[in-house]
Amino acid sequence: MLQSVATPKSLTTMQPFFRELAVNRETALALFEGLDASQLAWRPSATRWGLADIGGHLATTASLYLPALDAAIRAGHDAAAYSDRAFRGSMVSRAVVWNMEPPVRLRMRAPKAFLPPADLGPVEARHRYLASQQLLELRLERAAGLDLTHVRVTLPTIRVARSALGSVLAMLLAHERRHLWQATEVRNATGFPAMAG
Repeated sequence: MLQSVATPKSLTTMQPFFRELAVNRETALALFEGLDASQLAWRPSATRWGLADIGGHLATTASLYLPALDAAIRAGHDAAAYSDRAFRGSMVSRAVVWNMEPPVRLRMRAPKAFLPPADLGPVEARHRYLASQQLLELRLERAAGLDLTHVRVTLPTIRVARSALGSVLAMLLAHERRHLWQATEVRNATGFPAMAG
């Protein structure tokens, strides 16, 4: 289990990431909390995801990326790869993050490895997703003070590809926002089940 080693000073370069995660968490709680299993499982159509599918996908994405983040963070600390420079990212990485941001401009089919498990119940999907946000927050704490440009993450589904730690964190947070926008669309869809009682 990773332990936080962040100090207030070393958190400076991570503040944008913490802010984004906090907004995502508030949005997720507003969308997912208090719903019953039938509401979580409801889908706008046979070909579109419902809230449980979205939560399961985000939890699965986290489960694939967290070990890669752990390895990169550990290697960064081992190499004393520290920097207090604000992270900007390359033009390519910024373009990838921009494309992830809502509203969705280009719909993409999730790779098979990132699909929500078919046997995951709707309430458990919500639980795993919300728990994954806490796990990501711990990685942000552990990454505080590292050089977010030069510490590299081996991408979990493209093992020959490596990306800057800051770029991967920015992409994960934008990816979450993309699907929270999708979840908002589901909640606002005609036919979404009313609250019981």
